[in-house]
Amino acid sequence: MFMCRRNPPGNPPLDPSGALIRSVALRMIRRLADQPGLVSALSSVVDMVENDETDLALDDIGMVIHYSQFPVLRSEYEDLVRAAQQLDSLESLTDTGVERLVVDG
Repeated sequence: MFMCRRNPPGNPPLDPSGALIRSVALRMIRRLADQPGLVSALSSVVDMVENDETDLALDDIGMVIHYSQFPVLRSEYEDLVRAAQQLDSLESLTDTGVERLVVDG
C-alpha cells in the first residue's frame, strides 16, 4: 500500500502556508533531480519549513528561483502565491520576479 508522507515524523502539523511551500519545493526537487545544486538549495527550503521558518522559506525559494532562473510550472507558482498571500508576504515573489519564469505544464 502506498503511503504519502504528509508531515515529517515527530513534528507538529505544518501550517497551511508551510505545507504549500514544502509541497512546491518537493515537486521542484523531483523535477530538477538532475541538478544537484538546485536540489540542495530546495532541500534547504524544505528544512526551513520543517523547522517552523515558513517566512524565511518563502523568501529563500523566491531567491533560489530568481538566481537559478529555472522555469516554474504554473501550478507551483499558484501554490507559492497562495502561501505568500496567507503570510501577507507577496513581495517575496514579486520583488524577485518569479512570475516571469512561469511556464504552462
